Amino acid sequence: MLNFRTKHSGGSIKVIILTLVFLANIEFLLATGRHVKAFGTIELNRVQEKIKSLLPDLKQTVVSIETIDGAGSGVIASADGIVLSAAHVIGESGKKMDISLFDGRKLEAISKGGSQLSDAGMLQIIGVNNLPFAQISKPNDISHSGWCFALGHPSGFDQERGMVLRVGRVLRADEETIQTNCKLLGGDSGGPLFDLNGKVIGIHSRISQSPDQNYHTSIKSFLSNWDYFLKENILSLESLKGSGYLGLACTSKEDGLEVLDVFPGSAAATAGILPGDQLLRMDSIQLDSREKLTILISQRLPGDVVTIDFKRQDREVAVRLLLGSRE
Repeated sequence: MLNFRTKHSGGSIKVIILTLVFLANIEFLLATGRHVKAFGTIELNRVQEKIKSLLPDLKQTVVSIETIDGAGSGVIASADGIVLSAAHVIGESGKKMDISLFDGRKLEAISKGGSQLSDAGMLQIIGVNNLPFAQISKPNDISHSGWCFALGHPSGFDQERGMVLRVGRVLRADEETIQTNCKLLGGDSGGPLFDLNGKVIGIHSRISQSPDQNYHTSIKSFLSNWDYFLKENILSLESLKGSGYLGLACTSKEDGLEVLDVFPGSAAATAGILPGDQLLRMDSIQLDSREKLTILISQRLPGDVVTIDFKRQDREVAVRLLLGSRE
């Protein structure tokens, strides 16, 4: 852990960062079963200097969020005060919440939307503009085994301690979740995971006792569903009850969603969709994640007609199908 107060910006930070980086690297190698060998001093110095150069700006974007049953963290993602956090931190939409900036100033925010499936959550700071904000990574720029660092306010805002930094590496990344060895603590939830370009690649979600099992919601969830979250919609298992049902399993690919399985008797099976097909669009809306497809289907009722565009080998096909029921 590391304190970011300016008066600690000298030699002690250098020693602590180098120690954290080295330990994070060893944890990564052990967790992945790779041959353990220490990085050279040049690599460690590169990581250290890069993080030190980014911190003065990035620490201004990280906030502490007060909740009824504790505290969480978040990161400002726009000058007009959009804050990215975790769904389990914001709880529900339309709720007023207090936010503490890095310098102790308190602002009021209102919870927007999110997804309980990916644990993505969004808030809007009220009545303030021209806020410092963090840059967001592009979806395909998340590097497996790449260096990363976590910022947050474990146990809530503490002016004397400041926010806390953990350095580590990406152990696994898919369209919804990033796993790292950046050790998370209670109160970190909703805080940002940065790459060495200073861009947000994830939001802290779940912690465990194991040093290599720290999970972060991928920034892909926010980018894919930004407008849905802003409209104060929250995707949950409860919201799926009574909605339409397509009846297939898929995974994200660069140009759409690859169908892995089609369930017998489902709307997808009746329409002739097959494993290996690439889903491209639903009702002219680009399908760039499984969560996006789930959200679109959740807004329809059984019996609604939708149009699915998909690619089979080199040929694009459009089918109109009648959604089934989840029950």
